[in-house]
Amino acid sequence: MALTSNQFEMATLKGTLESGSVLECEFYDASAATALIPGEFVCLGSTVAPNVTKVIKGTGLTSAYFGVVLTNPLKDSYVTGEKCQVAILGSIVIVEASGVITCGASLQYAYDTFKVATHADSNTIVGVALENSTADTKLLRAFIYRAAISGATGAVGATGATGAAGATGPTGRTGPTGPTGPTA
Repeated sequence: MALTSNQFEMATLKGTLESGSVLECEFYDASAATALIPGEFVCLGSTVAPNVTKVIKGTGLTSAYFGVVLTNPLKDSYVTGEKCQVAILGSIVIVEASGVITCGASLQYAYDTFKVATHADSNTIVGVALENSTADTKLLRAFIYRAAISGATGAVGATGATGAAGATGPTGRTGPTGPTGPTA
């Protein structure tokens, strides 16, 4: 939401940067009617000289999300060709939840609702929740990173090589022979 000249309220909005790196990007979409909004996760498009990084909207739960569009007090949305600031991987950003999320949970991004949810299946992980969300539309801080997961329960690493068997220890000493019992 763009701020008016007499709006002095301090509000936390989705897409607010808490800490991390910011990259100036240009939004690109083949459809001129498409808009990009603050708090939306984006993917890398292409880079052309002189150093203009283009970002595009993700198209699914498994897209390679790169960062989050940051809030700008003067803009509600961005159209194709406009510059925007993106909090890139490793940043902490305010995002919107789609339901209950527990602090420390891996997050996935729903490109159709512009919200994060607890990671499920083989969807791309876009970050980690740094606090709880109690319901839909609640805002929470998230550490932004990307991890592609293969398989319904996540990738499992290969079994490592078996270590060498240890050497056999020395044979124990034989104890003294006990006394002989009486003979009959």
